[in-house]
Amino acid sequence: EDYTWWWTSFFASGSSAVYVFLYSILYFSSRLQIDRVVSGSLYFGYMTIMSVLFMLLTGAIGSISAFWFVRAIYGSIKVD
Repeated sequence: EDYTWWWTSFFASGSSAVYVFLYSILYFSSRLQIDRVVSGSLYFGYMTIMSVLFMLLTGAIGSISAFWFVRAIYGSIKVD
């Protein structure tokens, strides 16, 4: 049995935060006109915090959904 499915479901759904952070890098380089180092580090600092929070949110939703699914699947099995 695979008891590490908790982490797999968390990181599979939380990996969308990588897309959010990579898009923020693309947005920074193509759309924003920030020349100062302090402003750029502030932008990336906030985007890192937002990406981590997004990973925690989507990872928690994915883990809870997978838990409910596994519970429903194994709850329907009759053991005699």
